[in-house]
This record gives sequence, C-alpha cells and structure tokens, in this order.
Amino acid sequence: MKNLYLSILLVLVSGVHVCFAQNNTSSPYSRYGLGELNQVGVGQASGFSGTSLSFRNRSYLSIDNPAALTAIDSLKFIFNVGVSSKISNLNQSGNSDVLYDSNLSHVSLGFRISPKIATAVSLVPYTSVGYNISTLEKVNGSTDFYQRILSGSGGLNQFILSNGVALTNKLSVGVNAIYLFGNNTANETITLSNTYNSTVEKLISKGIYGNVGLQYKDAFTKDWEVTIGAKFQPKVQVAGEKKENISNSSSGTVIDNNTLNKGSFDVPMTYGFGLGFTKNEQLWFGADYLHEKWADTKIFKKSSGLVDRDRFSVGMNYIADDGYATTLLKKLTYRFGAFYDTGYIMTGSDRIESKGVSFGLGIPMAKNKGTINLSFEFGQMGTADNNNIREDYGKVTVEMSLFETWFLKRKYQ
Repeated sequence: MKNLYLSILLVLVSGVHVCFAQNNTSSPYSRYGLGELNQVGVGQASGFSGTSLSFRNRSYLSIDNPAALTAIDSLKFIFNVGVSSKISNLNQSGNSDVLYDSNLSHVSLGFRISPKIATAVSLVPYTSVGYNISTLEKVNGSTDFYQRILSGSGGLNQFILSNGVALTNKLSVGVNAIYLFGNNTANETITLSNTYNSTVEKLISKGIYGNVGLQYKDAFTKDWEVTIGAKFQPKVQVAGEKKENISNSSSGTVIDNNTLNKGSFDVPMTYGFGLGFTKNEQLWFGADYLHEKWADTKIFKKSSGLVDRDRFSVGMNYIADDGYATTLLKKLTYRFGAFYDTGYIMTGSDRIESKGVSFGLGIPMAKNKGTINLSFEFGQMGTADNNNIREDYGKVTVEMSLFETWFLKRKYQ
C-alpha cells in the first residue's frame, strides 16, 4: 500500500513538471486561438474516439461527464496514468515533413466516498502550443526579401476535481471544478539584411471554471439498458497576464520595450449529449454530439477570431470475458470508434476540420490488479487546398490503470 501511494505522488509531481516543460504538439495550427485543443476523452474512451457522455464502467474515471463516476467499483481505489505518442505527416503545396510528439496524456485517481457518492482528481492538458514556421516575403516596392519566423510553445493545463452523485438508481449528476493554468508563448522575428525586429508575447493564465453532467439509465428489455448523457459548461472569464517584449536593432543598437497587461480570456459555453446502449454489461455502443461556442469568446477584450466547434463521434466497447474465459483473447476488452470535428479555426474560407478512426484493447493484469489500455488513432486535420497544411497522423496512447482494494472488512475465525 505504501509503495502505491509513493508511486502516485511521484507520478503526480512528474506529471505537473511534464505539463509545464514539454511541447505536446508540432501542429502549425496551434498558433491560432489558445492552441491545439486536447483530445476529447482519455484512457479507455480514447479507444472509441472519446464517445464518453453516456459511457459507464466500474473502472472508468470519467472527466467528460462526472456523473459516470457513480458507476465505479465501491471497493476499489483507481489510479490511472497515460502517455501518448504521435507521428504526423504535414503536406503543403507538394512539400511534406514528418514530425514526432510524445507527452503525458492524463493522471487521475478516484474512489467511492459512500454508496451514492464518488470522487476523482485529474491532471490533463487543455491546449497545446508548438510550432515553427519560416517564410521569405518580398519587401513592397523592392526586389529585396525579408525572413519571417513564427514560433510558439507551451499550453494550458487543467487540474480537475470531479464528484458524482447517484440521486436514484437511475439518475446520476456530477460536477467538475477546474483550475486552469499554464502559459502560451508566441515569437515573431523579422530579419532584413543586418537588422531585425523581434516580438515575444507570453500569455500566463490561472483561473477557475466548471461544468456539470447528467446520466439517466434504464432497462428497456431483459438484456438491454439505455443510458442518456448530457453536459453543460457556461462561458467563464479566466484571468490572465500578457507580457510583451519587442526588440529591434538598427545601426548596431538593440532597443527593448517591455509591457505587461492584465486581463482575461473566455472559456466557451459548451453543451453535449450522448446516447448509449448496453447489453449484459459486456457490450456497449453509443454516440455523442458536442458543441462549443468559440465565436462568442474574447481574448483580452478582443474578438478571438474563432468559430463555433461541433464534434460528432460513435464508439463501441466489448468485454469479451464472461467470467469463464481461459485464453488471453477472450480476456481482452475490444474498442472501436470514429469521429468528425469541425474544429474552431478558420483560415480564409477554409475550416480546419479533423476526422479519424480509432480502436483499442484492454489487457487485464494478473490477480485483477489493474488493466493496460492501448488505443490507436488514425486521422487527418486540415486541408491542402488554398496553400493550407494537411496533417495526416497516427497516434498511440498507453494507459496503466491500477486497482487497490479498499473498504473491505476482513473476518477472522
């Protein structure tokens, strides 16, 4: 038990360090808005494309819909940690480049407080920034060219306290209290001959917001159960500081100009709905719809220039083990999913959409001590039309889910 607690503490500390210190994306589209949005659904849900609003499982610590926490095993303490690796092929005007990224995807732990109440804490990325773009542009009215370099790093992270309450045997509600923190750094350097102009802008963020979830489940045949899930998040202003440093050189002289502005940016109003069907607690399949109103958001009182986002997904989870499995293939859990995401970025007349498919495996550990969840996602983001960039990617996520038995009363004779 002591070793488990020590492991959890070390992973949480290292998780915070990784979230602060590492670029989690190389997408050029992460320069827009608050960065590249974190994938919906973590852990088991990444195997079925984040279709999680109606998903309930005895070992799943839900972040997207905290009402699902009421389904977790009443005797177990659950600890999850996940990492992901991504390989991307960027295509623009016949040119291509291959990039690799690896990062911590989430850390979470949770348990039942009482027969009707469950809680969890999680650390997950919210957005990621990591790009480096270099162009040569012609000086107006001249034959000279200047070099423009755009680069960015950082991202925003979420520390989430989740609570789910079973109001009845059929209806559960949940609340996520979220502390958002981190910083985004953007750097633009323009070089002409022996002179340059450099602008470094850093957005430092820290604030609290939240969302609520609901799940209603009911049996409609002897073997089948239907679950309706929903979530809602109001638009909230999050405090931030914008530090700007402008440096330029002329005739060998370097001039610095530092400014600091305090303000806020908006986290958008969000709502989503999910519908799921479960047969004998072994087979589940469902569908989700999520809407985020980014067009109404502002960053430091200026329009964000973003557009509303819609996400559609479907997924399936099949637990092959019926309690009598003797071979490995029959002890596994199989997951499949697909999604389409309109994104929240518009470049010219083109939306930066994404779409993809996923599949996953749940591999049980010995003595029911946990599960290793593997997921594989293959997708496409953006378009190569109108000199834009299309990203074709493959992503692997590995989650270790550990179980520790709690609250068990032992009897001795």
